[in-house]
Amino acid sequence: MPRALIMAGGEGKRLRPFTNSIPKPLLPIGRKPVAQIIVERLRDCGITTLTMSLEYAADLVRAYFQDGRQFGVTISYFQEPRKMGTAGCMAHIAELREGPFLVTNGDILTDLDYLGLLESHIKSGALLTVATRREQIAIPYGVLQLSDGRITGVEEKPKFDYTLNAGVYAVSPAALDLIPKDRAFDMTDLVNGVIASGGVVKAREIEGLWFDLAHIEDFEKAAARLQQTNPELLL
Repeated sequence: MPRALIMAGGEGKRLRPFTNSIPKPLLPIGRKPVAQIIVERLRDCGITTLTMSLEYAADLVRAYFQDGRQFGVTISYFQEPRKMGTAGCMAHIAELREGPFLVTNGDILTDLDYLGLLESHIKSGALLTVATRREQIAIPYGVLQLSDGRITGVEEKPKFDYTLNAGVYAVSPAALDLIPKDRAFDMTDLVNGVIASGGVVKAREIEGLWFDLAHIEDFEKAAARLQQTNPELLL
């Protein structure tokens, strides 16, 4: 049975003062907490066995989701005893060794086919698959080309394409052996560790909806976009 891990333990410091009283997973997009939208999207993709990793304001998150039955899923919890980074908790959750599983940050909204990502990861034989996002950044200046102190050209306000880590992953149990249990460890550390060990890390691009909810403006933009394009997620 496919399983997903939701990383929902962050303090949401960039969202203060709102997160002084409400943990980030419970901040609303429209009328729903962001974590509820993630849970329901996982369910609708066919992933109903969930684990939430909690640290900050864990009791409030547990009280809201309970065992998950009211959302059509089964939820278990891992209480981080300390700040463990974005990957550290995975070394301590025994159920994750039962088979490949999906991981999502608790502040990422996307219309990605979660189960499709997990299935393609399994078929690939990779230890880790990272969902990616193509973005473009505009430089608001004239950018100079230099050679030996001489200007050889100038491009006015160029735009650059780049690929970023989209905060959703598929992980094989063997990758967990690379995670130390005695210190904080991030997903970037795991990606680099798998590569250094000779393991395969695959990439899968998210082409549709994607929001990283880091600031309150991101919540406002996501709510407006969902109301226009995916209103069913808010119902």
